[in-house]
Amino acid sequence: FGSGDHATTRGCLQILDGLAKSSVFLRPLDMGCGSGILALAMAKTWRRLVVAADQDSEAIRATHANASMNRVASLIRTAHGSGFRSEVVKRKSPYDLIVANILARPLIAMASDVDKHLQRKESGGGTVILSGLLEADARRVIGPYRARGFILQRTLVFNGWLTLTLTR
Repeated sequence: FGSGDHATTRGCLQILDGLAKSSVFLRPLDMGCGSGILALAMAKTWRRLVVAADQDSEAIRATHANASMNRVASLIRTAHGSGFRSEVVKRKSPYDLIVANILARPLIAMASDVDKHLQRKESGGGTVILSGLLEADARRVIGPYRARGFILQRTLVFNGWLTLTLTR
């Protein structure tokens, strides 16, 4: 899994590429890292430690292997566990960039956790990239984030799949 060919991964990579032209992130998190492609991209782009979290032990194994093959193992800190409840994720918080390429329901469910773990506006704010949702799910996913003060900055569509960029 995690070849990077899916529209949601492409959307995340395109948004990360655009952000790299104007922003530097010091504390990025890849929530639901899968094979680690997005964590690797962030590590290579900003040369910073990236926390890559997933509840699937195979995803953690794949992320380690891919980080080694791409010579960024020293920049990837994996966190195996239940999302934002992982000790590593909690300890490294707050993040100035959170990327979550999963599915609509988990993205909705994690809005409160993203709010708790994203850097506050008074500390410079943060950016959230959400992907893994279909166009039909956009309102349901965006709603809980807007309710917490997040501002939708960009919507990218590939083959009916959305990638959203929100900030605070």
